[in-house]
Amino acid sequence: MISDSILELYKHQFAVISLETTGISPQHGDHLIELAIQTVNWNGELLDSYETLVHPGKDIEGFHIHGITDEMVKNAPSISEIASDILSRLNGKTLVAHDLDFAIRFLKPALDGAITDFKGICTLKLANIVAPDSGLRRLEQICSYYDIDIAARHTAKADSLATAKLFSILKNLYNQQFKIEDFVRDFLSVIHINDCPKERNLFIKRKEAINIANIQKTRLYDLINRLTSNAGDSVPVRQYLNVLDRALADRILSEKEIVSLVELASDYSLSKNQVMEIHEEYLRKLIRIYLLDEILTNSEMEDINLVSELLCILPKDLELLIEYERTKIQITTPSQQKQLKSLKGKSVCFSGHLNCKINGERINRELAQQLIKERGLIVKRVVSKNVDYLITAQVDSFSGKGRKNQKAMEYHVNVMEEKIFWEMIGVTVDCNEEKG
Repeated sequence: MISDSILELYKHQFAVISLETTGISPQHGDHLIELAIQTVNWNGELLDSYETLVHPGKDIEGFHIHGITDEMVKNAPSISEIASDILSRLNGKTLVAHDLDFAIRFLKPALDGAITDFKGICTLKLANIVAPDSGLRRLEQICSYYDIDIAARHTAKADSLATAKLFSILKNLYNQQFKIEDFVRDFLSVIHINDCPKERNLFIKRKEAINIANIQKTRLYDLINRLTSNAGDSVPVRQYLNVLDRALADRILSEKEIVSLVELASDYSLSKNQVMEIHEEYLRKLIRIYLLDEILTNSEMEDINLVSELLCILPKDLELLIEYERTKIQITTPSQQKQLKSLKGKSVCFSGHLNCKINGERINRELAQQLIKERGLIVKRVVSKNVDYLITAQVDSFSGKGRKNQKAMEYHVNVMEEKIFWEMIGVTVDCNEEKG
């Protein structure tokens, strides 16, 4: 019969932690610079993953070992800022680390005594119990012995994931040699934190930090930071976006193009925040177009990331923009997705006044053009043989009067009622009852 303690063990969670530091001794001035915590259950399933660089408050040494530079941690949170994220992920769990004593030496002072009984499971010690004759100590050696791949050595995330896999193997081997009750008695040590703070989810990952560092090195970033902090009264959004369109056509910002953008911003007394808002709007529209089929492909994400870097938009802000645009998309059926894809590049021309409204507001020509362009179609001012659709308020009253109508009949252009057209491209509208 399975004991209550063993049943409880199957419900138990383990916080597998790995650190990167500036040295080996916090007592002699060394600091934590990266941390990762993987939460797993008894079966080894990953329940939560947390990683962040940590600002050490001093210059970093040993770059050749861990690959972390001063520039990478420049915008990272301090250990005191992420203390609640660490504590919330350790609370109610058993701590696991390779060389647990080393991890505790750095964590205990950093967490300011919040954990009084700092115990856990050391995979190094557990490995020596399971295979005492192996003589292996380092994480990469033991992982290699048990055929565990470490994706990127000396990164907290890769090491913690490898340690989690190693722990799963070692505890299973231990339970083959000993009783599971022995494991519960000798290794299970649940951390309890009184008045445990809620997690804040503060973090900066390596890739994000590198992107931020690259952005902050750019000429455009430097010049934007020199703009006034006082917002200008006149914001030439269209003019600025037009310059951006031309400058970013080849996905390269030359020195001349950068200077032109900054000069335009200065001429209109635009503040840094106003310029960044226009940049975000430009990127938002690009994301919107790529999300027409509700999927961002690898090539589309590469382009979005490139434009984001060129416009000095930080990775976290980009994530928020993508998330926001995803929430605005109406879920479409596969047949509708196929239809939207087939419409990309088609040209549209309007005839007469527009009657439809969005949320009670009549669609004007400017909004109509924006809605069409965001969906990958092209707006034409005049009807020609290259126009695919002529949009009119009422098809049943359509006649050959008017130059556009005559041209549409001459070139056999598809004439479509406004409401049907909006529905076709996925825009929800209500229509005015007035005719004509």
